[in-house]
Amino acid sequence: MQKHVKCKFILLLSSILFLGACFNSEFTYTGNYPELYSVAVNSVLGLEGFNVSSPARQPYVGIMEEDNYGRKLFVYSELHSIILVMQKSDEDYAYFYPHYNFFISLRHTWAFTDEDYEKVEALKKANNWNQEMSDDSKFVRVEISRQRAKGPISNEKLFEVYHYLFPHLNRPEHIRVSMFYLRTDRYGRSVYSTGTGAALFQPDHSFDPETGIFLFENRHNYQTELRLFMEANGWDTPFDASFLPKTQAYS
Repeated sequence: MQKHVKCKFILLLSSILFLGACFNSEFTYTGNYPELYSVAVNSVLGLEGFNVSSPARQPYVGIMEEDNYGRKLFVYSELHSIILVMQKSDEDYAYFYPHYNFFISLRHTWAFTDEDYEKVEALKKANNWNQEMSDDSKFVRVEISRQRAKGPISNEKLFEVYHYLFPHLNRPEHIRVSMFYLRTDRYGRSVYSTGTGAALFQPDHSFDPETGIFLFENRHNYQTELRLFMEANGWDTPFDASFLPKTQAYS
């Protein structure tokens, strides 16, 4: 990457200003980029939606580059930095490619390496940087919001599944820090992070402990494994309950 781009990158990442916020379970992002915030929390497993290392609680969201067609390369940071690409946005929705629209850096925002810059270039290429826009059917579309969505699964169901996965952690408050909604497909399936991976619920809100669990091998590089897991559970295909396994523990 050229020197002036690196300088811009470092300057951007080092100029973090956290806005004061009254934190509660309904945390609200008050920054300038709700569309980018929405892309981040609907793309990456386990994001809490607020900065876990700052009393102010605002995550850092900043634009790095924009291409000739309006795509935005941006940084989202709670603790570690995540670099993402948003394809486009309108008044109500933000659009991005599934699975491969981000990478997670092991560095803090002020300590990027040459390897990170190489990953930025690979990320841009994977997201058709400076190419004509794809048809909307290729994108994930999420509603722009300043609060992370709770998702369609009831708290009671999440408690059941969480305690099934982690029976030794039987205190209700653990659900709040370890199971976060990611997104829902066009047919009503939904994915939640579990702290060690992901849980997938079918459109009827049923959960199969044999097929509905994804476990991290590498929590910083899991995109392909998560994609294959979601596809194996019928992600974004019409729902037919008659083909569901008969071993569902929760329905």
